[in-house]
Amino acid sequence: MPFSGPEPAEDDPGRPNWPLALIVVLTCLAVIASGWIVARLTLEDDTVAPLAEPSEQARPPRERSGSVDPDDAEAFVALAARGLRDAPSLSVSYTQREEGEEAGRGWARRGVEADVVFEHHFTTAEGVEVYRYELDDTGHLMTAERGMTGMSLLNPPSEADRRLCSIEFALSPLNDLVDSASGLVWEGREEITLPEGLDGSPEGSYTAYRYTGDFTAVMGGYEEESGHNTLTVLPKTEFSLWIDEEGYPRRLEYDTEEGFGETYDYRPTVD
Repeated sequence: MPFSGPEPAEDDPGRPNWPLALIVVLTCLAVIASGWIVARLTLEDDTVAPLAEPSEQARPPRERSGSVDPDDAEAFVALAARGLRDAPSLSVSYTQREEGEEAGRGWARRGVEADVVFEHHFTTAEGVEVYRYELDDTGHLMTAERGMTGMSLLNPPSEADRRLCSIEFALSPLNDLVDSASGLVWEGREEITLPEGLDGSPEGSYTAYRYTGDFTAVMGGYEEESGHNTLTVLPKTEFSLWIDEEGYPRRLEYDTEEGFGETYDYRPTVD
């Protein structure tokens, strides 16, 4: 079963060979240890609440953005976060920064194959490629060009595994913002253009409402030496968030004073 997304070169050892990966998973059940140790800040096991399992119940009709005024910043941002979760399909491109320099970039989306719930591709500044997946009825899997050998089933997954190998990766930054934002201000209306996505999504321009403030961000990462996923807490992080006139988030950008941050470009399906 081929995975969708950008195709690496034929001699690229990092891109998973799916039939072989299934054999590895089913015969070896390789387990990745928890990836909590990070260079700067470490999450304790109870720092981030366990991620809720997706509900099988039918979702209620989406509340339209017209029902909330943009100057009601808290309500409008909360509505945007719910709209992102309810979108029938979603892709996101993103870049990471460390000490003001690009530390990596990637893309993620809800799966387009029947049994692929989620796929996530990240390339470090050194060019190391990391692939993360969630499969229906199988769980979280990943492989990388450095730090891992072949496709591994993450069983049991750490909190970092669950966040980075599921759609929660795309949804959680907005949820974190809703839960922890302070000094939230509507700055006004702006025109914003999203460049072509790293997954091939087309360029798009939007009229958007810009919001600023600070929140507690959680930045995901990959530890090449151990092959572990990591989560780094960045408290009191300044952000800018752009939400289009339909109430969908289009870009989230945040940075600490030390130059650690991310930019997310969101492409949800508009209903």
